[in-house]
Amino acid sequence: MSSLEKIPLIEIKEGLARILVPDPSKYRRPDGVYEPAWAPVFYNPKMKENRDIAVLALVAHLKLTSKREAIVADILGGTGVRGIRFALEVPYVFKAYVNDKNPLAYELTVKNVKLNDLEERVIVENFDANLMLQIHRFSSEFFDYIDIDPFGSPVEFIDSSIMTIKIGGMLGVTATDTATLEGTYPHACIRKYFSKPLRADFSKEMAIRILIANLAYRAAAYEYGLNVKLGYYSQYYVRVYVTLEKGSKKALDTLENIGYVVFNTRTGEYKLIRSIADLAKTAKNGENTVIGGPLWLGAIADKQFIGRMIEELKEREYFENKASLMNLLQTIIKEADLPPLYYRVDLLGKRLKKSIPPMKKLFECIRSKGYEAVRPHMDNLGFKTNAPYDVIVKCFSKN
Repeated sequence: MSSLEKIPLIEIKEGLARILVPDPSKYRRPDGVYEPAWAPVFYNPKMKENRDIAVLALVAHLKLTSKREAIVADILGGTGVRGIRFALEVPYVFKAYVNDKNPLAYELTVKNVKLNDLEERVIVENFDANLMLQIHRFSSEFFDYIDIDPFGSPVEFIDSSIMTIKIGGMLGVTATDTATLEGTYPHACIRKYFSKPLRADFSKEMAIRILIANLAYRAAAYEYGLNVKLGYYSQYYVRVYVTLEKGSKKALDTLENIGYVVFNTRTGEYKLIRSIADLAKTAKNGENTVIGGPLWLGAIADKQFIGRMIEELKEREYFENKASLMNLLQTIIKEADLPPLYYRVDLLGKRLKKSIPPMKKLFECIRSKGYEAVRPHMDNLGFKTNAPYDVIVKCFSKN
């Protein structure tokens, strides 16, 4: 009897895939909540949204680049659900590799590949993720798409992925260590991401931008520039999709989008700084200020790319959470042209010692002054605007 046969399994359906997973009822915490990390093979049902969006992002990328025979890899496969869904749901995926160093995960993924009749298109491997990528690189087999979806930080897998992606290929990267990226553990963020986070109104968006900046720095070391297609924050994770372009100039141009934020802890006002010289001046002349970064100051949403994702979503009636996904993508498009970061009405009200106005009236006032304001996708109490701080304060106080 194999070790896998001793594990209680149930069959679930996700997307178009049928997947055997460890029975969640057998791996619950004392409070009754299923704990994926306790199962012998990792499967997190809460990350279904992440995998749904990955399907949409991959098909959008392949269609927009007219790629007709793509080779993709899920390097931290678990049960194999993501790679299997790519093979079933994304046109033009010619071959999908699913890798996991856990022997039980390998064995279970093999069963799931057979369950979905995908033996000819899905290849299952059992290596450390970095070793798996290096083996393919030295075999001159590069990928059109690599998915990095770890439990925690993705940083240890980024360099190997960059070296194994095709020019113009895409990386999908998840970070679930949001407490680190949002500033609860600033020293851990400095060590892992080379960036100082801030506990501020905009911490969730800053988490996205710190991850992208780290990707940009690592890519630049290998003379790659980044095109950011989508970055978003959801529940307890950050997810970004980037494509890579070869060339030292493209790498340098990408680094021009990295800067710092100077945050006034007393007023909540923040300023975005791109040059070290300007940063030194701002920090020297300011009181009650803290500096965060480096972080990405460029766009975190490509509207054409997301528009294609929305079109693909409309065609997928089998997506159970279609309405919430549509709302997320449409909200991201609305905020795409506004400057980085945002304010929160509750924290602003506390600083100004003012009652919190209805969001609708606050937005109406800001728009009457010739500016735009929207709720950001990552924070219901936040508002993103291109209005200067003094206009925001006047509108906040007026209402």
